[in-house]
Amino acid sequence: MNMATRPLAYYAHSSMRQGNQIKVLIPYTIMTFEMTVYLSFEDIYGFINLQEISANCILVYMRYLEELCRINGQAEKFAFVSPTLVSPVRIDTEDAGMRERADSLISFMRDAPKGRLYLVPHNRGRHWVLGVIDPWEDLVLYFDLLREKKRDDFTELMNMVLTDWKIMTGEGIRRRRDCKTKISNRPCPLQEGSVECGENGLAM
Repeated sequence: MNMATRPLAYYAHSSMRQGNQIKVLIPYTIMTFEMTVYLSFEDIYGFINLQEISANCILVYMRYLEELCRINGQAEKFAFVSPTLVSPVRIDTEDAGMRERADSLISFMRDAPKGRLYLVPHNRGRHWVLGVIDPWEDLVLYFDLLREKKRDDFTELMNMVLTDWKIMTGEGIRRRRDCKTKISNRPCPLQEGSVECGENGLAM
């Protein structure tokens, strides 16, 4: 256990075993609408023990990163996209279709200024990957701690999103409609086990 997480571990063991939860408000800047997330003992236990972590933990950490960017004057540079908007398996429904997920992300990026990067955690089924979208450059950086080549769902989603985004903003007029978005695999540490993708993905 990391020394930095010991106070959290103590709190979880002493106060959360009876079903108590930590209430966290997720702002509309991450979800397009405000929502409340409740972290359970299981959520906290997985986080502090470097086990498989939930979408709720990802959301709460993104809220922290957004606040950090605001404090450091970088709020306009980065935007954080809720994994519940884009992942095939979501909190609010058992399964979300490709078109529904694409429309959610397009709506989120509707007024994207030039230079803003969108950080998109994506869970394709018990494995977290991270996409960083630069819509004006038609570029997606892809981070996968397993370094797997197969990313069909993510690739299809990104092509659909950025093709429609270019048309919506008028950028599509200056580009061929069938031009594929560039998705670039980026170097990142190789995870040692099978459950560290969320934990290490947050650190990236």
